[in-house]
Amino acid sequence: MAQTITYTPDPALSYWPTPPEVADDLVYEALCPGYAQGEGGNGVPRLRVLEPSAGEGHLARAIREYLPYAHLTVVEPAPSRAAALRATDLADDLVESTLEDYLTTEPAPFDLIFMNPPFTLANRPEAWADHVLAAYNHCLMPGGMLGAIVPPVVMTGSSRRVRAIREVLGTALGRYPSGTTVYRRGRVCPCEKGPFVKSVGAGIRPVKLWVEKPSGAE
Repeated sequence: MAQTITYTPDPALSYWPTPPEVADDLVYEALCPGYAQGEGGNGVPRLRVLEPSAGEGHLARAIREYLPYAHLTVVEPAPSRAAALRATDLADDLVESTLEDYLTTEPAPFDLIFMNPPFTLANRPEAWADHVLAAYNHCLMPGGMLGAIVPPVVMTGSSRRVRAIREVLGTALGRYPSGTTVYRRGRVCPCEKGPFVKSVGAGIRPVKLWVEKPSGAE
């Protein structure tokens, strides 16, 4: 299986490739023993996993490493990056599309979603929040888990979109010395300082967010 992946950012499109250590943490910390590498069997269907802002496969590589038997769907709108991702043979399904257009196909819900969405786009200063909410609301099945790389404003911002994400996370239960904040249905943890944080620029230190979708009445 060819898995050559490059790490060239594209600031014009708010494309910041996810470093291996960040991708590994985002996927590993979301899993529990019950996922069993996504293999299914004995009448249990394979886990369905979505990466809706796939780039050249930086998160897809980590997903495939930790969940080698899961059914992985990736979405990427840029033709050059979609072609590079296709060459890695990491995904079961590759959709060359924006997330917004993909949602019009009404995909079946996924057990797990991992994403590093564009933080900003033209005339969309909170594109990242739009993407996280769309994936959570329209692609994640009840009881499923979403992991995302997002700006730190997720914990303090007052816009309607950011407040909607905090409502999904639920009540804040506490903050650890490491900087991790635990919420009723998830947690937020700062990314480690390093080249990734510097590349995003503007003094922004991205955070890793995990949130579980309620499976029923709470």
